[in-house]
Amino acid sequence: MTAADRTRTPSGGRIDRVPGWFGWLLPAGFSLVALGLVAGSEGPDIPLTPAHQVDRADLKVAPRRTAMTDPAQIKVEGALQNCNGCHQIFKSDSPSGASLHFHQDLRLSHGLNNRCVNCHDPKDREQLTLRDGETVPFAETPQLCAQCHGTVYRDWQRGTHGKTLGSWITHSEAQRRLNCNECHNPHSPKYEPITALPGPSTLRMGDQSHSSNHDKPTQESPLQRWLNKTRETGTPHISGNGGKP
Repeated sequence: MTAADRTRTPSGGRIDRVPGWFGWLLPAGFSLVALGLVAGSEGPDIPLTPAHQVDRADLKVAPRRTAMTDPAQIKVEGALQNCNGCHQIFKSDSPSGASLHFHQDLRLSHGLNNRCVNCHDPKDREQLTLRDGETVPFAETPQLCAQCHGTVYRDWQRGTHGKTLGSWITHSEAQRRLNCNECHNPHSPKYEPITALPGPSTLRMGDQSHSSNHDKPTQESPLQRWLNKTRETGTPHISGNGGKP
């Protein structure tokens, strides 16, 4: 040890200084220990369920159907025509219960509403008629539906029925509530069976029907059972049998 590695104390004695390179041994040692733990530990066998193939069309954020707009129009021989363009010329023989000769593609299956004039104004086919004789445009279809479906209409007003686009914030300019006829076909409003999209797949959740005592179902989640098993054995373990603890 050279004279530079010694210093004097206030009492006149001498002490030896620690070399500068010695301070790097501690972090280097920690690094080696960490590398050893990583290299020597076995990776957990996390159960993964097979990926579900989802049709991109099922994820489309849009109205389920294209509703009639104002003024009411349909295609006649490839060209758009207003309803009154024909109905002011060709009068219905019996608007209260006539058989369809032109709109034969319509399937009328709406409970007791088995007549066109229950909803369509007999004089102005581009308007909808309410029970008191008042007419409303197609843009205000929910007013017509509310006459028979009051409970559903109130749920729709509060946002618990129907579909919301743009924003969940009430009265937001970005929010758009779909009208009844943007989801339901007003002539046949019952939905056809819909296949539900697959639910979320959470790692380590395992078999939801697993029971810890084999007698009655447990209220613990599979993840909680895994944690309890870890406490009992003292070592974390994830089996490869579907995530069962």
